Amino acid sequence: MLAPSTTVASDLMPRLMLLQAMAEHGHLSAAAEAVGVPQPTATRWLTSLSETVGVPLTRRVGRRIELTRAGFALAESVAASHTALAMGVARAHEAADPAGGQIVFGFLRTMGASRAPTLLRHYRAAHPRVRVALVQAAHEELIEKLHDGTIDIAMASVRPTDVDIDATELFREPFVLVVPADHRLARRDAIRLHDCRDETFVGLSVGIALRRRVDEMFGAARIRPRYGFETEEVETVRGLATAGVGVAVLPARHGGPLAGSVEVPIVPQTFRNIGLLVSTRRPLEPAAEGFRRWAFEHSRPRQVRAGR
Repeated sequence: MLAPSTTVASDLMPRLMLLQAMAEHGHLSAAAEAVGVPQPTATRWLTSLSETVGVPLTRRVGRRIELTRAGFALAESVAASHTALAMGVARAHEAADPAGGQIVFGFLRTMGASRAPTLLRHYRAAHPRVRVALVQAAHEELIEKLHDGTIDIAMASVRPTDVDIDATELFREPFVLVVPADHRLARRDAIRLHDCRDETFVGLSVGIALRRRVDEMFGAARIRPRYGFETEEVETVRGLATAGVGVAVLPARHGGPLAGSVEVPIVPQTFRNIGLLVSTRRPLEPAAEGFRRWAFEHSRPRQVRAGR
């Protein structure tokens, strides 16, 4: 077994490169010239390398020194390792370059229809060299992935309860009452939750962060809503409300209401604040930090809040 010391590694690498040159050039003199050592030194290196590995790597055929099958096998591994190392170095430089590198960007499923794609389209036009991998998840899962390093940055709700999170606010979404266009409340300029206390609601399943936010609104209005349907997806809730199955309290839809529905403003106004979240437990790579700065500048954020 090869000793893992620095001295052995520094002695071994030139000999391995010589072995690779032997495989490429076919004879010792050309290989020695390729790595820049005298032929007698090259001969000693190959003998020493065979002793270190424990099997003959070369053999003498007449006046020539050639590689054995074991020598060719090791030379192929050296070539593959050299290629992998070169790729690794290139990736390291790429990761350290804010104009290149890769970002793993997470976002709420509610951001997937329009908000995140719009942001990413403009960013890609300005930074075509940066590779962006995407992850959609619920809020709590995004926070967990930020902390464990699975994702670099996330577009999600700005919440003071998220520990060790820095949030850069990008925009605010007002909560509205979603009703069919022919509903009795559709012509209202605004509505208080107390005014729709007798309605049947459709909403998100219990445990989803946005459902908890809506329940807080009902609690503040001292209302216990009657839910007819609960589901996992915001757009399904919106579709059910549009179809007249019930009414729904949701953030206003980016791009306007679904056809056949009306979004009535709720008073007093309540907002869901959306921002870019990063974990304070780990440093951001240059590409991710560059993305955050770019998004901040191009989305006209209202403020920057540091999490606990």
